[in-house]
Amino acid sequence: MRIAYILGAGFSRLSGLPIQSEFSTLLLAAEFSSALDKAITEALGTFLADVFGWRQGQAIPSLEDVFTSIDLSANTGHHLGIKYTPKKLRPLRRMAIYRVFSVLDRRFSYSSTISELLDHSVKSAGTDPPSFIVLNWDIVLEKHLEHRHPRPRIEYCCDALDWNNPTIEPPDQLLGAVPICKMHGSSNWVYCENCGALVFDLNEKISLHKKVGLIKADFRLFDESFTDRSFDESLGIDPEARQCRRCNNMISSHIATFSYRKSFRTHAYPAIWHRAGEILADATRWVFVGYSLPKADFELKGHTHSRL
Repeated sequence: MRIAYILGAGFSRLSGLPIQSEFSTLLLAAEFSSALDKAITEALGTFLADVFGWRQGQAIPSLEDVFTSIDLSANTGHHLGIKYTPKKLRPLRRMAIYRVFSVLDRRFSYSSTISELLDHSVKSAGTDPPSFIVLNWDIVLEKHLEHRHPRPRIEYCCDALDWNNPTIEPPDQLLGAVPICKMHGSSNWVYCENCGALVFDLNEKISLHKKVGLIKADFRLFDESFTDRSFDESLGIDPEARQCRRCNNMISSHIATFSYRKSFRTHAYPAIWHRAGEILADATRWVFVGYSLPKADFELKGHTHSRL
């Protein structure tokens, strides 16, 4: 029996992660107290006040509203009000993504329920490994697969390099690997805008721990007192640690935001979505776990309907 599991935020909630509707309240959380984090909180808070009329004590707009507003303007080269040019909106997007990754990192814990589900999925699948279509950025699934087996064999369904072994595995080495289609990208992926390499690290949320998306010039746009030295000291890592393993260019994050205007602009996404379609078409059973088909995921709705 070929089983395809479609995992949403409710799946990750079992490991203590917030569901999507709870994320916006954590964007400005006081627990993020480093110099870089405080600068991000200040920039995001001012943006929300200027664009959405948000004030302290009020509910923060949803992530769909925030990211859709930013993406609509930044991706088309338009301003979002007189103060927010595309030059400022793109850094805000990077800061917001980094903050979401920070939230994901601080709230993870292992779940016996997820472990039981994975044990059951392997037994139910028989000789065919179960396939997973994941709508979340987090690596809850990967962490639990690793918990079951110290070196899990995972296929991300696209050409991707291992950060610790930057060579593309030949197809025969992927036989028997668990297919995982991360439809919106993943917090343990980074991307090189120069050579187009997509790189993953199963051991950590590489985008967060390498502070991908935090650029010195971005912070100066929002706080001119944020000097080069204060940025370097706050970053706390060697700049070379954020270089592409193939061409030494600065790496960036690789995700599609919570938005009605998601950008699937790189080579990885067409491959992932194509493979997801094949998985759904070949499966004898679909199992939805904690996924409610939110409105912003209209692309997946069309994708699944075409496979029914």
